[in-house]
Amino acid sequence: MEHWGDEVSEHDASSRALPGGTRPRLPIGFQVVLGAGSLVGLLVVCMLVAIVLVVGLKAGETHLNGRDVSYASAVAAAALGAKSIANDERGFLLTGDPGFIGEAGHRMRGARAAFTEAVSAADGPAQRQAITQARAAFQRWVQAVHGEFVTFQAGDHHGAVTASLGPDRALRKTYEQSLARAQALAASSIQSARSSVAAASSRSVTILIACLLAALTIGIGVALWLVRSIARPVARLVAIVGGDLPS
Repeated sequence: MEHWGDEVSEHDASSRALPGGTRPRLPIGFQVVLGAGSLVGLLVVCMLVAIVLVVGLKAGETHLNGRDVSYASAVAAAALGAKSIANDERGFLLTGDPGFIGEAGHRMRGARAAFTEAVSAADGPAQRQAITQARAAFQRWVQAVHGEFVTFQAGDHHGAVTASLGPDRALRKTYEQSLARAQALAASSIQSARSSVAAASSRSVTILIACLLAALTIGIGVALWLVRSIARPVARLVAIVGGDLPS
């Protein structure tokens, strides 16, 4: 009996050794915990990567909607307001109807507010300089239009019309060119931001797919390792028990 017990002890000791016989095998419970922890860790890493990518996309979209689109919208509103003022100017000089002066004053206030909003939303010195120059040129033209109204109401209709077609027209062309430059910068900035967001979105999808494939591959490897780690001791135990049973 002692001899049989010694053989079993030696067999158990050898069964706990790795194939090379150089070090003892980790306990099965610890292997299971290690494998499950590895799978959970992979899941957490994938979730963190997804969160980082989503935050990055959100930041790009926020910049696009909060800065570039706001700047472009404000510049467009200022340009529309200025064009409407020019229509009111012509309407008053053609008809002498004071209602056009009231409409022009209302549109001037709206255009100034749009210029202020555009300056606040400008992203970078180029946009800020372009809209600042356009606002200054617009203000000079507005002052000239006021002068036309005063001249016309004073009875000098020819002088008012001549001013509107001469130096005042040149002032209007100046602010229109400045506004056109500001609008071009806004369109370029929006296109660049959209391209950046699209590229980031495509890159994020690629990274997520790569992470998922890597996690799937590693997960399969961990699962196979767990199965082998559990199956081998069970097979050895069955072999020992089967070999020791009386025939």
